[in-house]
Amino acid sequence: MAAAVAATKKEWTACLAKSGGAPGKCEKLEKELVSTSKAAGVECCVAETVGLMRCTGTSSKANGCGAEFLAMRECNRAGGRQLMQGMSGGYEVAPGKGGLFSSAAPSLVASVAPARSLLGMKDFGESYASSMGIHQGEVRF
Repeated sequence: MAAAVAATKKEWTACLAKSGGAPGKCEKLEKELVSTSKAAGVECCVAETVGLMRCTGTSSKANGCGAEFLAMRECNRAGGRQLMQGMSGGYEVAPGKGGLFSSAAPSLVASVAPARSLLGMKDFGESYASSMGIHQGEVRF
């Protein structure tokens, strides 16, 4: 069964490489890989791969595709996922993986990155400069 999954994944990966960034062109193989891997109990990161390809192939990449990259990284960890998407939009330490992190990790991964905006960057820059004794409008080199 694992050999069938490996063969199907190899075929799907080759199709994706030739698809020009359009995972929909390989939908038949994708469905076959999903069903074969599910029956074998093997994680092939299909949803994560397609999600990342779709994000990086559209205007969504302007947002950095951070969630998609993180999902792909976690799916491909040799020892299994260490972080999982939480209900609040942040992340949680995966069940059974708490021993890999310090006691402060749960509170750190639960935070959500702030939205990017010009005003947010400007405000941060002014606050940071102020903390170093540089006042608004003042320039130092």
